[in-house]
This record gives sequence, structure tokens and C-alpha cells, in this order.
Amino acid sequence: MLREHDSSREYEKSLYDFRSNGILSFDGENITFNEKGRAKAEAIIRRHRLAECLMSSALGKKPAETEEAACEFEHILSSELVESICTLLGHPPTCPHGEIIPQGKCCIEAKSSVKSAVITLTNMMVGSTAKIAFLNTHNDSRTHKLLSMGLNPGSEIKLHQTKPVLVVEVDNRQIALENSIGDEINVWKPAE
Repeated sequence: MLREHDSSREYEKSLYDFRSNGILSFDGENITFNEKGRAKAEAIIRRHRLAECLMSSALGKKPAETEEAACEFEHILSSELVESICTLLGHPPTCPHGEIIPQGKCCIEAKSSVKSAVITLTNMMVGSTAKIAFLNTHNDSRTHKLLSMGLNPGSEIKLHQTKPVLVVEVDNRQIALENSIGDEINVWKPAE
């Protein structure tokens, strides 16, 4: 039954250990997380995806290069460090692969106690240059449009003007954007 996933008895033993620890239950072929198990799984997913964001945004790694290291990071990050990383990154809603990051307490409380290294484009000073950290759109088609315009995480962006519209420069091209879109483009805070 359960051994079809692993020829050793380790898999089955792990499942029975999880059940005895109140993490999951199983009945025949059905395996179900209970509340405690769901919370643990969500915390692991959160740590993994935030580790991917940190490596991609802060270290400039491509999303494909973050997976293996994120798998190791997810098991060593304390909950306090996870909250600090999330706050530092400005509470990113998705990982570099576009998957939703489960919200933590810091997101719900909208904490900014760790000085965020990320600000929105609209909070930049005219004339300053920064690197795009992530896009925080709630619309896939808008995300794709911004990406197709060269507004990719890691790209340098210079703010030329804010009124009547935002005018930015990316890859030696000037682009005009609605002001509301500036709130969806998060950049690493330029050095003052």
C-alpha cells in the first residue's frame, strides 16, 4: 500500500511516525494532513519560497539556480529569521517561480520593524537608480506585460519623472507608466 512510493520501509515508518505525532492521518490509500501537519507543511513551504526570493533578489541567482539551496535553507531557518527575511524583502507575495508564499505573522501585521531594503518605485527619488527586486501585481497579464517591457527582477531602473506619469529608463529605453503601476514595482532601496 504505502510502500509503492519507496521500496524501503523508511517511507512507511515515517508515515506512521507522523501519524503518532499528530501530523497526519491515513485510511487505506488516503493520506490527510491534520491542522498541525498543515501548519508545519505551510511553514516549510514559506521558508523554502522566501529562501528562493532571498537568493534570487539579494544574490542575483536565476530562479532555476535557487531550488537546491532553498531545499537546504528551509530546514535551518528559524521562525524569527524567516520573519526578518520576509520583512527585509518587503513581504513578497510570490517566489521567483510565481508560486504564492504563505503569509506569516509579519505579513498580516504589515511589519516593517526590520528596515526594509525594498521600496516601491513611487517611493524612489527622481534621478535615482535601483535594481528591481520583484513585481507585486495582482494580475498575471499585467505581470507578463511588465516583464515583456524589460521590467524584470534584477534589472536596473532609473526614475526620470513622476508627474503626470512615471517615466523610467530600463536597458537604455525610456518607458512611461501609470503612477499606480509604480506601486507594483518593488526595488532595492538605492544608497543614499
